[in-house]
Amino acid sequence: MKVSRQVLRGRDIVTANNIVNKSNKQQIKKIWALAWPVMTGQFLHTLMVIADMWFIAGLGSVEAAAAGTSISVIGVIHVLPFLIATGVIALVSRFTGANDQENIKAITINGILLSVIIGLITTVIVYSSIDKILWIFGEANINVLEQSKIYIKVALIGVPFFFYNATARGIIQATGDTKNPVKIFILMNITNILFDYIFIVLLNRGIGGAAFATVIAEIGGFILMSLLVLKNIYSWKVSGIVDTVQLKLTTSLRILKIGIYSVLQMITRPLTGLVMYRIVLAQGVAAGAAFGIGGRLFNFVFIFLTGLGTAMSVLVGQSLGQKNLEAAEEIVKQGMKLALLNMLIFAIPFFIFPQYLMGAFVDDIEVIKVGVDYLRICYLGVIFVVFPFVFGSAFTGAGDTFPPMLASVLGNWGIKIPIAYILTGIYNFGTNGVWIAISLSVVIEALVIIIWFSKGKWKEKSI
Repeated sequence: MKVSRQVLRGRDIVTANNIVNKSNKQQIKKIWALAWPVMTGQFLHTLMVIADMWFIAGLGSVEAAAAGTSISVIGVIHVLPFLIATGVIALVSRFTGANDQENIKAITINGILLSVIIGLITTVIVYSSIDKILWIFGEANINVLEQSKIYIKVALIGVPFFFYNATARGIIQATGDTKNPVKIFILMNITNILFDYIFIVLLNRGIGGAAFATVIAEIGGFILMSLLVLKNIYSWKVSGIVDTVQLKLTTSLRILKIGIYSVLQMITRPLTGLVMYRIVLAQGVAAGAAFGIGGRLFNFVFIFLTGLGTAMSVLVGQSLGQKNLEAAEEIVKQGMKLALLNMLIFAIPFFIFPQYLMGAFVDDIEVIKVGVDYLRICYLGVIFVVFPFVFGSAFTGAGDTFPPMLASVLGNWGIKIPIAYILTGIYNFGTNGVWIAISLSVVIEALVIIIWFSKGKWKEKSI
């Protein structure tokens, strides 16, 4: 029996489509397998952050504004570990793809030593400069600044542990194990909430109690993360660590070379956040409280994106380590689809009933009103964050961290700060001027990274 060429061609097309669909499903499964543990941890961390703010907001609007102010300072510090973490993620994922155990151990020990050293130096510098740092907020309410100082001084105790934990978590995740770091992360969050209740409610330690709770959680994480590194990287052989404990200049520079652009990108947002907080606080305590609470609520939007970004960075790095460019490209395509779905889902609560979200924290009508505008206006721009997140994760996995840094600097320093000053200082838009500036900055950041990503040079990056 003869079969026409048309029929054969049709069968070939169906077969090709089936192969493509199967490949797409496989990539999504890979992404999901690595992403869901990180997402789970991020979700619980977000709940912890929300609980933290709920406890603090219960103390009053001044404390809520102070929490947002001090956390914006700590947020800058918390970016610095990525100077090391980004480098170790890119290198360890590449060496995992190439099954190079010796180099994995070398990167691990150098990364950990660097994180501890830089963490200690950062703590000393910030502690001795708190008054100068708070000067950034200008003529803000004096009570807000005093409460902020209390929080920051206590929180600094946990900074070296935070540096260590961030680097160790990146190393373990880069090997493909995203579950165990998340288990530790979950325990840390539970510990934080528990001690929030003990220090704030039972012992009446105020805003400083919230900071103490975080410090205790970080110390507990340090102990557990050390055991995980010993198990996964050194197979419980302490001698393996002793034999490799040395800070090699060449390896350290290799890590820092990759991480420098990444940390410049990441630190741009919290640094400009400090300036934005100064602009917001100039609008009043209610504006500062709304900004702090609203910022915590936006953490929910980034739960899935954080897990997705981690999975993509690891998978892209491993694919490039295996010289499989097609797999790396497919991961990016599927990641973009998943990211867009996430943004559509969260558009519903942020646009339709933001007043209920804000009202869950405070009953101050002015704070709720300002907060509703913040959530709605900012989300219009935040929708575009899928591009910096997805493409930025691909760049990170490839070890090409300059483009995300450039996009972030242009969006935040070139757009957000100038537009915020213009709209609040010249055109009297009030707090809405700040929200519009934030929204526009994300759009510009997205446009820059789209243009750079389309060049395709990230696939050829040598590290």
